[in-house]
Amino acid sequence: MEVKLISCFFVLDSEKNDNIRKNDIQKVKVLVTKNKELPSIDFDGTGMKKQLKKYLSNIVNTDIFHLEQVFTMDDQNGVRILYLGITNIENIINLKEDYQLIDFKVKDNNTITFGEESYRYQTVEVEGNNNIEYFHKIDVDDMDIRRTLLSLLISYKKIRGSVDSSDILFKFMGSSFSLEDVRILYETIKDSTVDKSNFRKKIVKYCEKIETKEQVKSGFRPSQKYRFKPLKEDIWI
Repeated sequence: MEVKLISCFFVLDSEKNDNIRKNDIQKVKVLVTKNKELPSIDFDGTGMKKQLKKYLSNIVNTDIFHLEQVFTMDDQNGVRILYLGITNIENIINLKEDYQLIDFKVKDNNTITFGEESYRYQTVEVEGNNNIEYFHKIDVDDMDIRRTLLSLLISYKKIRGSVDSSDILFKFMGSSFSLEDVRILYETIKDSTVDKSNFRKKIVKYCEKIETKEQVKSGFRPSQKYRFKPLKEDIWI
């Protein structure tokens, strides 16, 4: 039986905002080949996570990223095992030339943005044997694209389902960040808005203040910067 390890590798990127009063514009991107396929490798019989991490490290030229198994999918020829990867763009110094980072977004629970294209989808609940399963029907004829989008959607929903109960947001952050950066990312992933004050109280336990040498622009003091303070030692594994 063929076992293929599939990587759904999300990267937080940003671009400068023309309005200096506001934070930089954050974008979640996904790592794909030049043909927009997900990085994948055949399992060689050794440790799955260790093998995939080595493979991805060679692509992004860093081993500073989070990696976890999220789902197993049956395939005609065997099994596809999905792994979720997360990092910040500052950790990727030299991306291997056969790969690229393209925009990814899930909006209104019915639209996926993948690069320059958008695709509609519907989530269907199916009840059986005292259990409810969820299936995503994606409106695209190309089976390869559908499979790629399904893998990404499952992994992205794993992130979305974990942001309120874990420190997964901080796996997107760079070496320093503001509390506003974290809130903006949260709202992007959840596709919703939150109360700023309550949100800051919730996440500050993961944050440690740091001093920076940022210059004050046009009389405005830069936002207080923080670094991640793990509550348990399970980060970057």
